[in-house]
Amino acid sequence: MFKVRGKLIGFMNDVEKFPCHFDYKIGEEFTYDGERIEGRICPGVLLTMVPVFWHTFFAAGHPYERILFKYAGLDAKDPSMKKYDGIGFRPLKEVPAGSGNKSSVVVKVRRPSGLVPGSGFGCADCRTSAYFSVEAVDIASGGYTLPFYKREMSILEKVEKNPGMTVDEILEKFTDFERDEIHPPLYDVIAQLMLEELAEVGYIELRDGKAYPKKASQNKPARRKSRRH
Repeated sequence: MFKVRGKLIGFMNDVEKFPCHFDYKIGEEFTYDGERIEGRICPGVLLTMVPVFWHTFFAAGHPYERILFKYAGLDAKDPSMKKYDGIGFRPLKEVPAGSGNKSSVVVKVRRPSGLVPGSGFGCADCRTSAYFSVEAVDIASGGYTLPFYKREMSILEKVEKNPGMTVDEILEKFTDFERDEIHPPLYDVIAQLMLEELAEVGYIELRDGKAYPKKASQNKPARRKSRRH
């Protein structure tokens, strides 16, 4: 489970003519750690925010990275192309003149080189239509996620001391009591999922079924201080 961050990345309509009533500014952020929200939340974004935060909290936005529409880029209506695509659109090579940055807040002209994780949501006020990106930024440690966080940090400690271990080798570093008597119990399936979560937010990298710590210079998220098992 992940700590989730929402960040205002743009307004899809004219914020100069129709100012945001909540006075949001581009770059403003808020986070959810499994227990608490930090930052300002406008009531107008709750309806669209909650489902995206929920998915990202549990799956780091991966359900959204396979949405083909995200990769199609900008396009324009062109009836002459209907014989090719069935509905009559053509790809655009650049942002349409006069649209400013609004048309590329959600969909980019530039083609990504790989899958794009994370997602976003828009404000329900169509006059301004603030748009927020959403991404997993750390392992969640609030509320009932704390035992899972402690387990993942204990796995991370083993990996840092012994780089290049497989899941089975990591599990062997725990005693029977540590594996089976502490919530949540550690076994191959859940340990693999925990390794993948640690890799997702930059604590480790997985190569050929083995776990390696990331270098300190690669800006790992700050760890919450707690006793680990």
